[in-house]
Amino acid sequence: MKNKSYLILYALCAIILFLTACTPLKKPETETVPKIDTNILSAHDDKYKRGHNIPGKLYWAGSAEDKKIALTFDDGPEEHWTPKILAILEMQQVKATFFVIGEQVQRHPEMLREIFDEGHVVGNHTFHHVNLVKAETEQVKQELEKGASIIKDVIGKTPKLVRPPFGFHNENVDAVIYAKKDIIVLWSLDTEDWQGFDSRTVKDSVLSKMQNGFIVLQHNGVNTHLGGSVESLSDIIIELKKQGYAFVTIPELLEIEPYEK
Repeated sequence: MKNKSYLILYALCAIILFLTACTPLKKPETETVPKIDTNILSAHDDKYKRGHNIPGKLYWAGSAEDKKIALTFDDGPEEHWTPKILAILEMQQVKATFFVIGEQVQRHPEMLREIFDEGHVVGNHTFHHVNLVKAETEQVKQELEKGASIIKDVIGKTPKLVRPPFGFHNENVDAVIYAKKDIIVLWSLDTEDWQGFDSRTVKDSVLSKMQNGFIVLQHNGVNTHLGGSVESLSDIIIELKKQGYAFVTIPELLEIEPYEK
C-alpha cells in the first residue's frame, strides 16, 4: 500500500512538471509610465526634461543639445582656496556658480561680495551644512531661510538656487524648497576633490566623463586637501575650451532665474 502511495505521488509530480514546462513564461509586470500630454509641455520644459530633471524644480544637468557646461564650487567662502579659484576664473574669463554655507558667509562676507562682484552666481548651501534628510521640517526651513538671509545681507539678493548638503534630499526637503519656489541644483559630474586627489586625477576625472550640459562639482571650503583640484582648474578649462565647450553659470545653463525678484 505504501508503495502505491509513492507511485501516485510520483505520478502527480511528473504531471505538474510536464504542465509547467509546457506553459510559456510570463514577462514580469512593469509599472506603467503615465503618458505626458505633449500639448501642455513648453519647448523649454521639453529641452530640459533629461534623466531625473524636473523642469523648473530640480536639475542634475542642462540640455544635451548645447555644448555648454557649468562649473560649481561648494562649501565656501573662505580665504585660502577661494581667492585662487577666483583668480583662475578671471584669467580664463569663465563665470561659475558658488553654493555657499551661511556660517562661512558670516565669517567671510567680503569674500562672498568679491565672488558676486566678479559676476559669479551665488546659491544657498544651507547655514550649517547639515544633512537635511535627517532634519525635522522646521529645521529644514530654518537652515534654508537663515542661509538665504545672510546671503541677502551681503549681496542684496535672495538666492533661488539650492544645493542640499551632500546632495541628500527627500520628499520632505523637496516640499520645503518647492514651497519657497526655489530650485534644487545637483550635479552630473562629481570630482570628489575633497578626498585630496592630485591635479592629474581630478583633471582626468573631468575630461574623460564630460558631456553636453554637465554640471561639475568642485569645492572651495575649509579643507586642506583641495590643492590638486585648484591646480587642475586651469588645465580643465583650457582643454574643454579646445573641445568646443562654453562655460556658463547655472542660470545660463538652465535658463532660470538665480535670485528672487
